[in-house]
Amino acid sequence: MTLKVLTIYYKHRRGGFCKRFRLKIEAYLKAGWQVHYIAVEPYPYQDDNLIPHILPCPFKKHSGLFFWGWFFTMTPLYALALGVRHKFHLISAATPVYAWISGPAKWLRKTPMVTLLWTKPQFTTDCHENYQSLNKLENILERWGVRWSDRMIANSDACRSSWIQRYHLDAARVDVHPNHVDTPPFKKEEQRQKLIQELKLADDAFIIASTSIFEPHKNLEFLIAAFSHVDSERAVLVLIGAGEQRSHLKKVAQALGIAERVIFTGWRDDARKLLQGSDLFVFPSLREGMSESLLEATTCKIPCLVSAIPENMEVVRNPEQHFSPHQTHALIQKINRCIEDGSYYDDLLKQTETDGSRYIFDWGKGWMERIQQMISPKV
Repeated sequence: MTLKVLTIYYKHRRGGFCKRFRLKIEAYLKAGWQVHYIAVEPYPYQDDNLIPHILPCPFKKHSGLFFWGWFFTMTPLYALALGVRHKFHLISAATPVYAWISGPAKWLRKTPMVTLLWTKPQFTTDCHENYQSLNKLENILERWGVRWSDRMIANSDACRSSWIQRYHLDAARVDVHPNHVDTPPFKKEEQRQKLIQELKLADDAFIIASTSIFEPHKNLEFLIAAFSHVDSERAVLVLIGAGEQRSHLKKVAQALGIAERVIFTGWRDDARKLLQGSDLFVFPSLREGMSESLLEATTCKIPCLVSAIPENMEVVRNPEQHFSPHQTHALIQKINRCIEDGSYYDDLLKQTETDGSRYIFDWGKGWMERIQQMISPKV
């Protein structure tokens, strides 16, 4: 018997969440499942057992209140119709809000539902000013989404704790399956020379890198402000990514008189190779789940300095590598010391590599082991 799973996410986007969403789908496919998905456009990957169900969308832009109002109205009905037709064995919800969307399909046939918890509650409205007026609505949808989920899988202990506390969940219903990272081979010096040549940097440049989308919760304005006080003139800051704050961040660097030492690369599919050629990774975010950017940085033979939020400190455990995301003083000191003190730099590098090694494992196999435990008594 071929097992069938339904999942819903409106469209594929750049970033760590959609990377993890794709890995989840590929894990089902590798196990021989038939995966059905609902979206407003096809995902950029295909398989004979990957079945798209595309909602005809009346809007050119897949954003804004009118789009989301339409999407939240139509998708539960469409999922319900597909549930009647295909008799799914499992619903795999992308987030608790998507668990709410999947609710009618679940209850019609009593289909078990597993939901991924990838960051703290109410992430969308807390991090995006355009949606803050919908904070209460997101709270209601999340509350019902986790209530309807048979099992939830968080990507970190910090994430798990935040959901249990916020919505008073039974801890036995919430498992943890952390994100993973692979370790592609590379030659450090070769990658460094490529980066120096591409960015036209001096051979002795100390390259501080950060990768993320350019949105307020990533706290990049704070990083630029801290960098403006770094002592060494050979230090450069390389910001890898794209997003709504790009123009604003450039203006901040210009106002601080460091525009020539702050480099914006744009979105790069080879961001990891840029990190491999760098000297230091700094991650100043205010909110995370378990960051793909941070996990990848731990494999690039550079020390990592991270904001002191639970999700980042769970990955990078050494207190010496933590800094307040609100006060620049500690970060400035740590960057200066990394540039000036070779022994300090080497100690942070060793700790980073040790931390990163904990996340090298077969993520898809681990995911399916948890799913099999959930559905075995029901099929």
